[in-house]
Amino acid sequence: IDPGLGSHQVSVRVTDNQNSVSKEVTKEIEITNSEPEMVEIAGKQIQIATCKNGLYKVEHNDLSELDSSWNKTEYRYAGVNYKDENSSYVHNYLEFNNEKWRIIGLVNVKTESGVEQRVKIIRSDGIEGQKDFGEYAWDGGISNTTNNWTESTLKDMLNGIYYNSESGRCYSDNGILSSTCDFSGNGSLPKGLDDTARKMIDSEVIWNLGGSSSYDDVTVEMFYERERGTITAQDEKTMEYFPNIWTKENDETYHKGIGLMYPSDYGYATNGGGIGRESCFKHELYDWGLFGNQMEECSNNDWLNQKSLQFLMPYSLDSLTVFSALGNVGQTSVTLGDGVLPVGYLLPSVTIYDGDGTFDNPFRLQS
Repeated sequence: IDPGLGSHQVSVRVTDNQNSVSKEVTKEIEITNSEPEMVEIAGKQIQIATCKNGLYKVEHNDLSELDSSWNKTEYRYAGVNYKDENSSYVHNYLEFNNEKWRIIGLVNVKTESGVEQRVKIIRSDGIEGQKDFGEYAWDGGISNTTNNWTESTLKDMLNGIYYNSESGRCYSDNGILSSTCDFSGNGSLPKGLDDTARKMIDSEVIWNLGGSSSYDDVTVEMFYERERGTITAQDEKTMEYFPNIWTKENDETYHKGIGLMYPSDYGYATNGGGIGRESCFKHELYDWGLFGNQMEECSNNDWLNQKSLQFLMPYSLDSLTVFSALGNVGQTSVTLGDGVLPVGYLLPSVTIYDGDGTFDNPFRLQS
């Protein structure tokens, strides 16, 4: 029975097996608007989630170190990953580059025009019938390795041979000796971006490279703020600070718009499970899933939590380590071979014309 809008009295009566009343509680409730809240993502109306899996609203209300242009509402997909035996998962699958990618959310970015919003997407791994991307060093070579994203070999690979679907030098497994990575589609690696996919990626987005001096005491909102800050690592030889943004101006050759997820992307992708999303946000990402504590609920209900360690961007303030995630967020050496999931932002002209975001019926794009 639909009681309709307005005030209603609800009674709960507790009885024993002989139907004797032991307690009765009556409470007045107010039923207001029964219409679900919706938001437009790439031209498609998506319902806002309040629990379990779905698209969540994120309010940035206390970013003390950033100017007011960042204090806007964002929308992030959150919840458990896809499992064959579980129909309850985040419906954010996307057909992109003839593969399955996923939508991270509608997020704030900087462009030459100021702070705008873009749909942020990430490639999927661990999917039947789709080649895994593989593990690579953040920066490779015999010497002079660095966590400066604008000079890293991983950035060059993602925005070079992968972006152009070519074969060329890369640093996989470990970062000492180079090898050949074939993204032409003829080998064991996935094919790089095709022409249609390249035309959908917004290469004008200015990527934030703000760093953090620590990792074991930082919450998701703290990471979000620091990623957009100005503090970065120093070059140990020149003592110059690394750039806090990645643009065409400081990387004309390789700035094509393919990067990695941030620690905050990973953090906002949880629905909190049994302890709740807000509880996860109050705890440091380093605690998530660490030593079997209750914070495993955060990582177990985070669809960006993968089966292998994943590199994150930007860098820590130690010039030879970067952030990484597997359960919790920690640090790893730039020369180790860790998992890589390419990330990009869609142009605002790209829209969803079909699909419901499920694994079997992913969103389909047009521009």
